[in-house]
Amino acid sequence: MWIRTQNNYILANVNSLRICKCDIDGCAYYSIHGHYDRYEQELGIYSSECKALMVLDKIENYLEYSHNIVFQMPQDEEDF
Repeated sequence: MWIRTQNNYILANVNSLRICKCDIDGCAYYSIHGHYDRYEQELGIYSSECKALMVLDKIENYLEYSHNIVFQMPQDEEDF
């Protein structure tokens, strides 16, 4: 599936997705990574695990019901 990164700089044809928990200076954030070929790309960053899971749910729903060909990663501030 084609996904455009949250910062709009990369358009990747990903095979699988995963949520990664990252800690920087004691602050946790959650990023969604897409896998393609032999690469892994950070697609979007979210302030909570719940938000990241909602984005994965949104992607799953998109795959089931959309006829569009590119999913745009939502910003962290967007309402889901």
